[in-house]
Amino acid sequence: MKNKTKHRSLVGDILLVHIVYAVIVYLAAAACLWLTTSWIIDNNLEKWAVRWTQELNKLGTPLYDGEAKNDRFIHIEDYIANFPDIAYVTYYSLDGTPIFSEGRADVDTASLPPRLSSKQMAQLGNTTSVMKPQIIKHDVDNSPYVKTYTPIWIESIPDDGLLNFNLADATNDDVSLAGFVELGLDFTPYEKQFIKNLLAGSALIMFIFMIIFIISKTIIKHAIRPLSELSKPLKNLAEGNTDIYVPPSKHREINSISQALNTTISALRERDATLLRLANHDSLTGLYNRNFFTEKLEQLAATNSTSALLFIDLDHFKYINDTLGHEAGDRMLVQAARWLKHHLRERDTLCRFGGDEFTILIEETTQEKTLQLASNMVSMMNKHLVFIENNQKFQVSCSIGVTMIDSDLYTPDEFLSQADLACHEAKRGGRNRHYFYEKLKNETGKMEEDIGWSRRIETALKHNQFVLEYQPIVNVHTGNSDIYEVLLRLPSEGDKLIPPSAFLPAAQRFGLMVDVDHWVIEHALKALASHRKSNPAIKFAINLSGHAFEDVNLVKIVQENIERYEIPPESLIFEVTEQVAVQHIAEANLLIKKLITLGCEFALDDFGSGFSSFNYLKHLPIHYIKIDGNFIENMTNDKTDQAMVQSMIQVAKTVGKFTIAEYVLDEDTMTLLKRLGIDYAQGHYLGRPQQQLA
Repeated sequence: MKNKTKHRSLVGDILLVHIVYAVIVYLAAAACLWLTTSWIIDNNLEKWAVRWTQELNKLGTPLYDGEAKNDRFIHIEDYIANFPDIAYVTYYSLDGTPIFSEGRADVDTASLPPRLSSKQMAQLGNTTSVMKPQIIKHDVDNSPYVKTYTPIWIESIPDDGLLNFNLADATNDDVSLAGFVELGLDFTPYEKQFIKNLLAGSALIMFIFMIIFIISKTIIKHAIRPLSELSKPLKNLAEGNTDIYVPPSKHREINSISQALNTTISALRERDATLLRLANHDSLTGLYNRNFFTEKLEQLAATNSTSALLFIDLDHFKYINDTLGHEAGDRMLVQAARWLKHHLRERDTLCRFGGDEFTILIEETTQEKTLQLASNMVSMMNKHLVFIENNQKFQVSCSIGVTMIDSDLYTPDEFLSQADLACHEAKRGGRNRHYFYEKLKNETGKMEEDIGWSRRIETALKHNQFVLEYQPIVNVHTGNSDIYEVLLRLPSEGDKLIPPSAFLPAAQRFGLMVDVDHWVIEHALKALASHRKSNPAIKFAINLSGHAFEDVNLVKIVQENIERYEIPPESLIFEVTEQVAVQHIAEANLLIKKLITLGCEFALDDFGSGFSSFNYLKHLPIHYIKIDGNFIENMTNDKTDQAMVQSMIQVAKTVGKFTIAEYVLDEDTMTLLKRLGIDYAQGHYLGRPQQQLA
């Protein structure tokens, strides 16, 4: 479903805030103007009313003394004409009867009330003592006018005769209330004009707002344009492209963002380069690793160019590694890697395939040139490459298998198998030599056999055709069989089961061992969960191949299956042979620690087969050592083997490891092992591998 969310514009939001703010300010200003105008009118109304009524009082006095003249009323008309605020003027007698009324031309005085109402008379009740006008804004007759009422006083002087008049008697003047004058005020023209002006001003302000809006929009767009331009590099960054640069900005805030983005991009670029280097390079020698080699081989196999593959194995490396120690072996590998790289072209691809094995991909070459190169490398290495350790000199030599990548008849795995087989043939021929795969005797049959095994393995993995058998490992002290070693078998015709020694070499050559390890782990843990329902103390010992140390997903697979089948991690013991662990000592250390962190245990199988076995106990965090069966099976008749087994048991106890004896074939061997202090024993005498637990 498409996302229908509408995205607002930042410019629009900013302008909207400004417009709302401006409207609020304008409305507030208009309201204040209206209130202020009303207040001014109200404040000045009384002042003007006093002035107007005083003047009208004088003008209307003749109406009450009987001396009215027509020209006096003409003055009233003129007076009204001079003040457009006055709508009409009405004079009343003391009883509220109108005496005279005059108004503007648009005012119909005949429609005015015939007399003052009782309510109005009541409101004017106190006017006899003050000259201040009474202002009535809302009359009972709903008049549209503001009315003011003022008393009219008649002032007379006592008549004592002209000659006898005395100014001192002025206080005796007769002042009497004669009536009232009503002034109708009409502010409608002012209100209409005010509203008209307000509307005109609003239109002008709206026009100004529109101009400001357009200008503001342009200015804001220009201001945030550098921010909008950041979307392109951010999009590229989100797509994984780190080959970008964010230019600086004139704006301080945006420039800070640009600098932060450039810093982030640089960090990501360095991280990607580091990850790529780690993913494609061997940590010890710095050469390309097996993963990179596999990808490169697939690319070359897909082209029409003629290339070559060399498979190189260092002669007698195991002897040097076991005699001088793992660190010395690593230094020899680094020295050999440098020597090989120095004797190749820049465009040739040199990889460390694993252990002491190297592979070389030579592009755009011929068979003749390739064989000449292989011959020169064998000869020159044996003459010039010397490894020195502890004042001892070792002449380094190698065996090379060669195959040409010039046909689409084979897959990349098959080309690798050809070179590997040729290298084995070179070793079998006496080492320190090279072989070309087409010259091998029975090579075609061997290749077909390996391909056949690889297809059977792939089928077994896909359809879960492998079979697991379990051999008990007996606790010598209690006699219980709480540990079982898990053994892999491949079904054959009838009821026969093929041992792993027959098909695992092909699995290794064709890169299937990781998948085999995963299959064994998943199905062994599933079986363990089932058996622990009846025997909660049972443990399984599972063998791992050397490829497990290159499998970045192994620990994750183990953890997922532990959680899936709800198995206690301490019920799992993983085994790896001493020879494999020594070849991958650093990786083995890391993998073992990760599995131990999950709660699992670890066993070192075939212990004692190397020259420096005891030295490795200090470097590997294992729980069990399984003594090589070659020392066990004949120890009752061989004092040397017996002494070796005894020393292994003693050393293991010293460093806090449990010991397991393999190949226990009879009662005498079992009795001797008990006397030597072995912890666990395993062999046909104690129990053969079976598909069902005893």
